[in-house]
Amino acid sequence: MNGYAKIIDVGVDAESGINNPLSYCVNNVMDQRFLHGGHADTLGQHSRNCQLFLSEYCAQGWDGYCELASENQATWLPDEVGSCLGCGAVNALGLNAGEVLIRNTAARKYLVEMVGAHLEVAPFDPTVASSPNISWWEANSCCSGGNAGSGLNGIPIYAVDPAIIDDDIVMDKILMRPVIAIDILKNIFNTMKRHGTVKGLVGTKLGHFYMSNPQYFK
Repeated sequence: MNGYAKIIDVGVDAESGINNPLSYCVNNVMDQRFLHGGHADTLGQHSRNCQLFLSEYCAQGWDGYCELASENQATWLPDEVGSCLGCGAVNALGLNAGEVLIRNTAARKYLVEMVGAHLEVAPFDPTVASSPNISWWEANSCCSGGNAGSGLNGIPIYAVDPAIIDDDIVMDKILMRPVIAIDILKNIFNTMKRHGTVKGLVGTKLGHFYMSNPQYFK
């Protein structure tokens, strides 16, 4: 046994302020550069790692950090993870950074199955021993939906729980501006129609939206 210390033994706890991914990812300000230096792949709301982390974090529970990030009005920030989440490129929709977060959060939160793809996992910041993981979808083969960066990393299947959807902040934000995730809304409707569960949405805000737009949801 040698005398070298393992990196995990000397790494700083990821929950400390400087290593908490939220301090890297919420918005894009100069203070982040003073804290973390120049890690382009993990710094600022525009970075791929931050978009992956925030979408998963906010899908687990929308809080003040998510709300702050959702108010980011920057329009120059591309969606770096839409293809990884299976929802395709969205830059052409003209979404701002906050709306990209809402969309990618929805793609995480309402996903019930990904066909033809597998989940890849890696540390958010590989230079921090105790950094939390981020994850993304990769196609199983070029014939099952494409490859990394193609915008077709598997075929997503979405659905919601009618019993709790009226208390869902993410869905409320989508219904206020459906263009953010109209394809996800169509996917939810089609999935629940196939399974005979769409009637459970009657009386909910989402059900009212479907009933008010019969030209798109039949």
